[in-house]
Amino acid sequence: MRIKNSFQDIETYIGDTSNISGNARLLYFPESADEVSQIVQALSADKTPFTICAGRTGTTGGCVPQEGALIAMDRLDQVREINPRKSLARLEAGVTLAQLAVQAAKSGLILRASPTESLACIAGAAATAASGVRGFGYGSIRDYLLALDLVLPTGESARVERGKIFAKKRDFDFKLGGKKFKFRLPSYNMPKVKTQAGYFVRDNMDLIDLFIGSEGTLGVIAGCDVLLQKIPSAVFDGLVFFDQETQAFSFVDKIIAARDAGKIKPASLEFLDANSLRLLKPFYPFVPECQAAVYFEQESGRKNIQPLMDFWSRMIEDCGADIGKCLLADNPKDREKIFEFRHKLPQIINEFLRQARQVKTAADIAVPRKNFSVMYAFYRELAEKSGVDYLSFGHIGESHLHFNFLPRADQQGQIARGCIEQFCRKAVELGGTVSAEHGIGKLKKAYLGLMYGQAALLEMAALKKVFDPDGLLGRDNIFDKELLNS
Repeated sequence: MRIKNSFQDIETYIGDTSNISGNARLLYFPESADEVSQIVQALSADKTPFTICAGRTGTTGGCVPQEGALIAMDRLDQVREINPRKSLARLEAGVTLAQLAVQAAKSGLILRASPTESLACIAGAAATAASGVRGFGYGSIRDYLLALDLVLPTGESARVERGKIFAKKRDFDFKLGGKKFKFRLPSYNMPKVKTQAGYFVRDNMDLIDLFIGSEGTLGVIAGCDVLLQKIPSAVFDGLVFFDQETQAFSFVDKIIAARDAGKIKPASLEFLDANSLRLLKPFYPFVPECQAAVYFEQESGRKNIQPLMDFWSRMIEDCGADIGKCLLADNPKDREKIFEFRHKLPQIINEFLRQARQVKTAADIAVPRKNFSVMYAFYRELAEKSGVDYLSFGHIGESHLHFNFLPRADQQGQIARGCIEQFCRKAVELGGTVSAEHGIGKLKKAYLGLMYGQAALLEMAALKKVFDPDGLLGRDNIFDKELLNS
């Protein structure tokens, strides 16, 4: 174990892509779950607040400490086991998604629900119930986590396995880490859309799902077991450019209808608006003059790849796109080119905000599909009136876009944040969520209150105190620390 206490050493560890500022006086580098437990026990005894970090790829400041100590999980980076017979990976917290992909591929396996950011660590992905570009076909990582190795905020080690402990309605009564727990879950109901906003609660739920997505506030994830899948025998990707947004939306509707009819099973379905494409064009000269693009990924067997490609080509032409300007790729090199194109955009946005010294100002909203067009029109109307540059892209197959502002100065940042609040109010009105996949962290706490109300926030705080009586772990994530004293 290594401990750092100088500002120079700590400075590089107290940030993520949200660009919010942080502060800590101690930085720990444990090299085993036992060392994590020892650190947590000591911090708990001293009543020192502590925050967990790993890949630091988050967007909402969840791993950015405001006081106390920071525990960096980077050195818990061992792939303990890849079990081809069980399609299972046993991983330490700091294993990156890229590292997992390389090791799993040796056994012909892959994590298909893998979040887009390959440098993210598995514990961070679990803590935020991350999804990514393949969420359309495979959902979030929540559905593939079979067990969590935890260190509770008081220092006890515990293992939570899927299928072992369930609530009765909203009541839990169980032993974990040598301690007895008995409590009632919060009473709110989550919206019926893709959501990662506040604690996951529902009737008769599995205990593991309470810790998944809890954003480092209920326990430290020291390791996990993940369900893998066989690598598909054939995959092809498409990047389709449209002269009009309406054509792109029509294409999306056709894809979803064909998926629902069992004709295709795309893993990914993504949208990029004209402003996104303008940012990307200097890096990718092949982008034509157009108003929108749709990216998709389709898996198949080797025998039916050509019929599937023909089916997609017909849909593309039926929606008015010039097939000659589109990219269809069925080999690794060309597929990687298209995937990098999609992944480049968040990098450009993050670099712009760093240069402008602005906090990330983005909506991570999902709404019911029937209300998507209303939400999108609302985005555009407010953004145009704001006078601040903006763009939208992301998981349109799940009615979930990342709507990003690009403020160049503090005044524009204030205007943009006002728009984001209005977006969140509109999303709640339409039956949606204020955070579909990135979590609440420290950046979006006010929006969670808009979604669930003050009474629900107090219920969340009471739930946290069941596991963390002194409110030390991940303080100020999800809700303000003051609620712990209510």
